[in-house]
Amino acid sequence: MDILDVLRNRRSQRHFNGRPLEQQQIDLLIEAFRWAPSSQNRQPWRLIFAVSPEARAGFDDALSDSNRKWATAAPVKMVMIGTPDEQPDRNGLNAWMLEVGIAIENMLIQGCAIGLTMHAMAGWDEQKLLKSFRIPPPFRVAALGVAGYPGKVEDLPEDVRAKDLAPRVRKAVGEIAFRDAFGTAL
Repeated sequence: MDILDVLRNRRSQRHFNGRPLEQQQIDLLIEAFRWAPSSQNRQPWRLIFAVSPEARAGFDDALSDSNRKWATAAPVKMVMIGTPDEQPDRNGLNAWMLEVGIAIENMLIQGCAIGLTMHAMAGWDEQKLLKSFRIPPPFRVAALGVAGYPGKVEDLPEDVRAKDLAPRVRKAVGEIAFRDAFGTAL
């Protein structure tokens, strides 16, 4: 599949059929995450998979109320972390967070390419995650992620279903790409 087709078709859906992923699928996700680019090849990212019942419960407990409505059904649950010690801030920006984000996007694209439902989330309680997963300083939680085989959108709660059924839209090129200065048409 052409990479642009994968990007155009990728969605952060929320429905899973409950079937566990094969280790080969998980390995592909890890490899996509691992091969992300990073400044000076520092690779400031890590992945923690919630596998045991206790870890899965800790993951679910840390979710925001809106994410708890659907993400608890995912067979694969991941805590994506990074550290500023391995990629210091530049120009007042959290460079490590950008680089973890690139690794996450690699994984989301790979998941889409192999037919999985993938979703990265920002709605969670970091202190609960740091404690439940024994994440040492200076690591920080960048995002949570879930993966699985697609389920039925009809099985989602009505408010969540509406999000998955909403049309996928993007801003026009003229709103995001400029020539020479902000606001100048390309």
